[in-house]
Amino acid sequence: MRVLLDTNVLLRTLAGDPAVESIRDILLAEETEIFISVVSWWDIAARIETGRLQADLKELREAAAQSGFIELPLRGAHVVALAGLASPGLNAASFALMLAAQAEAEPLRLISSVPQPAVRSSLYLRV
Repeated sequence: MRVLLDTNVLLRTLAGDPAVESIRDILLAEETEIFISVVSWWDIAARIETGRLQADLKELREAAAQSGFIELPLRGAHVVALAGLASPGLNAASFALMLAAQAEAEPLRLISSVPQPAVRSSLYLRV
């Protein structure tokens, strides 16, 4: 299975938060490829900048790489997929919407801690 973690699930996974226990088997399965979008790194950088998160972005990226997570770049095909989804303008929802577009375009199963109505149900798993 190929999965894309949303920003909140990424942070909880790296922190060992029990909230992700429900997806532990998926994350640890040998056949699972875990992707982290550069959009999540951008989201985290914004949270750090605005004081909503106390973290070191470089350390988080290193921890993700050491965990075997695959960094997913932002591609033109993702932006095309975004055009097919409702556009909320530039706000916090923009990061979630771009992750949904990436999941649609790749395709990847999006694992999210928040409702994702823009994602086809077959590509979405809520924690």
